[in-house]
Amino acid sequence: MVALTTTVDLNVTDEVLLIYCYRYTMGTDPMGCKFQCFHTYLRKEHSKNTINWLPFVAHPKQPCYHTCMNTLCRLLAEVGINDPFCPSDIIISSLCYNSKDCKPNSMFFAFEGIHTKGSLYIEEALDNGAVCILSSTLPEHQREGIRYYQCNHPRSMFAHLCAAFYDYPAKELKILGVTGTDGKSTTCDYLYQILSSQQIKTGLLGTVSMDDGIGKRLSPYRQSTPEADQLHAFLRRCVDNGLTHVVLECTSHALSKAYDRLATIEYDLALVTTVTSEHQEFHGSISSYVDAKCNLVRSLKQGGIFVSTLKNPHLSTFLSCLREDCASIILENEFSYAVRVQNHGEIAIDTENELYPTDLLLPCLVSNALLAILSIVKMTGIERTRLLPILSSFSPVQGRMISLKNSLGYRIIIDFAHTADAYEKLFSFMHETKQKGCIIAVFGCAGERDTSKRAPMGKIASSYADYIILTEEDPRQEGNTSIFKDLRSQMDEKSCMVEEIEDRREALIRAFSLAQKGDTLLFLGKGHETFIDGKEEKRPWNEEAEIRTILEVEEKKPLC
Repeated sequence: MVALTTTVDLNVTDEVLLIYCYRYTMGTDPMGCKFQCFHTYLRKEHSKNTINWLPFVAHPKQPCYHTCMNTLCRLLAEVGINDPFCPSDIIISSLCYNSKDCKPNSMFFAFEGIHTKGSLYIEEALDNGAVCILSSTLPEHQREGIRYYQCNHPRSMFAHLCAAFYDYPAKELKILGVTGTDGKSTTCDYLYQILSSQQIKTGLLGTVSMDDGIGKRLSPYRQSTPEADQLHAFLRRCVDNGLTHVVLECTSHALSKAYDRLATIEYDLALVTTVTSEHQEFHGSISSYVDAKCNLVRSLKQGGIFVSTLKNPHLSTFLSCLREDCASIILENEFSYAVRVQNHGEIAIDTENELYPTDLLLPCLVSNALLAILSIVKMTGIERTRLLPILSSFSPVQGRMISLKNSLGYRIIIDFAHTADAYEKLFSFMHETKQKGCIIAVFGCAGERDTSKRAPMGKIASSYADYIILTEEDPRQEGNTSIFKDLRSQMDEKSCMVEEIEDRREALIRAFSLAQKGDTLLFLGKGHETFIDGKEEKRPWNEEAEIRTILEVEEKKPLC
């Protein structure tokens, strides 16, 4: 053991100081954690006989690592790259796939994108301070003193190195992964709410919300499952903040081998809602889409739990991927229940000779909630009778089945529904539970994305709605003309009036102008999203705020 050479007056034990000293000079700790030798860095930054420990042990909760203390040699060795000529004293400060984010001592990963190639930005990355380049092909011109490495899959390499950079935080947590076509975000939120109600320190990362241990808030990330650098930084914060469980929303893109953002992560629980059709523009076929989703089940830890429902049409495919040392739990086989729709469309669950009221607005949300409850029962051993009453106190998930109370006698629903399966569940229930009046729906569809779902969405909507207003969702460079044409291609316009208004705000106003007491107004496709991705630019958008503003004006109008 290396002797301390200075007296440090900190509120931590000598044992902790010795561990830190051992870690930062000998390259490991008494518990066997892997740490590269940082002696060179310390010798450079401090005098020969003095080490200033303050940056590393300012308080007992500070992590036993420093993200700027990763040598290039150590990181490369973690992924099997043994470069005998790699200088031992290169300290990596960050891992980047965007050249603009590079800074001194960064590693730059040249991804192949949809619209451009990362290799075109290698020089910019180097100008910004990158010292190491990983790409699928080596550039012809190479700068002296820069380390270049060729790898077949830079995205997978990025994920593995990000895990190493943050010292594999996922291994210190119980990870609950959730995937499916619809219901991922709500199910994640239900898992988070139930675990938190049982005083289990739980983190959350999904499309809508994030909690890394300092409180639940809107997720700042562009993707539902962010890139690996953001993901592992988030998981490291969860560990540092004392969390024990984390709920992760896992998209098909992130699970695919093409993007591989979730590489290295193993799950204690893999929950699959229902899988239908989505993102065909990326995966190419439904079988490839389902196979990407199956990677969640393939990544279960030994003794892990797979949870799904008989309503999942691809259940057998997921079960075929399950190892013998993992358990499969199917909701309907474990839980006998019935959904009771009461007055005004209120939903209750009838199970075990008890009727449990809920604040849920759709029967499919009951399935998501029960999948969450069953998962926690199997993971923790908590009795389901203790968890079922929580169904009446769920906080709503932003942008998901938001009901706006009003004085006009309208039923107003805001939802993120954007697939044919979600439309069938939503529209059929709204039609079934309407007491009188018409159904007026406002929606569009995403441009430059899966076109195969558009016609079925339009057909389903027109079979239940009385009036449809097609409007912008995220038209992107495709524009609305072709999107509207696809949506209308199978609509039954003899029984349903259809109108096109490209400006979404004007479409919302038009819907209110058509509404009468007893009508149902459905505003679909944007939900929680904070911008509209248009043909020329992205512009800020808040669906609920826009609708509340219009509603406030309508409520102030004098009655005729």
